[in-house]
Amino acid sequence: MTSATHWRAVADVWPLADSSRFISLNGTDYHVQISGKGPDVLLLHGAGASSHSFAGLTPLLTPHFRVIAPDLPGQGFSSLLPPERVGLVQFSDHLNALLEQLDAAPQWIIGHSAGAALATQYALNGAESLRGILCINPAFNPFGSMAAPFFSLAAKWLARSHWLPRALASPSLRWRATGSMLADTGSSIDPTMSQCYDTLLSDPDHIAGTLRMMAGWDLPPLLNRLSELEQPVWIAACEGDRTIPPSRSTSAQRYFTHCRALLIPELGHLGHEEAPETFADLLQSLIASTEA
Repeated sequence: MTSATHWRAVADVWPLADSSRFISLNGTDYHVQISGKGPDVLLLHGAGASSHSFAGLTPLLTPHFRVIAPDLPGQGFSSLLPPERVGLVQFSDHLNALLEQLDAAPQWIIGHSAGAALATQYALNGAESLRGILCINPAFNPFGSMAAPFFSLAAKWLARSHWLPRALASPSLRWRATGSMLADTGSSIDPTMSQCYDTLLSDPDHIAGTLRMMAGWDLPPLLNRLSELEQPVWIAACEGDRTIPPSRSTSAQRYFTHCRALLIPELGHLGHEEAPETFADLLQSLIASTEA
């Protein structure tokens, strides 16, 4: 099933579907949701998610901003890329090309988990309009420095599998996978969002894209360059996060020159889905701090 075909099957019930559009660029079809008017804010989801993850946050931002929330390549309803074209640098290049096509110049980025790492990579590639980044439960070193090489090798091996995405997307396994994945985040989300994840996990291409993204996320070169960032970076670590321990998220502060780390009580890895108003307020605080 193609991404566009998969989209048509769920468009009537997908969050913020009225803001969705497909952009064809360099042989890749991108699904992106765009709404509101004002300075551009870019929302970048994490591995295994899609732009739907920001369905609660987006309406809180649109009175003040134009909000751009793409599905990253191979995720959601954007085209699956071959493994050799998947990586932080490559995704940053894809993102830059997409934003140029949209005549967009993000002043602010909110990145969740792996999306936070992509946000900083994009910034390092010369995002001249960018004024600041809000990282939610960032995956700068999700497994710890000792375990990271093992998980990277495992992800590379799994990403080459053709049968695994189809097996995981089968109805007999999917209900377990969705429930287990959401339980492991430490978050409690509403049924609509849960159904979105179940829909994504029914698509073998989305699963393959997630595996390829995890395999291609080469973080050490990024970490070595984070001190070059001139823009302020705020790290919001949710205390109930079971996917990335909050201490691991906040420890990334040491890599940056201009960084503030905050602990958010009670919420889990999908905290921005549980309490979007918390993170809308954080973005406004970040903006205010740069204008003071």
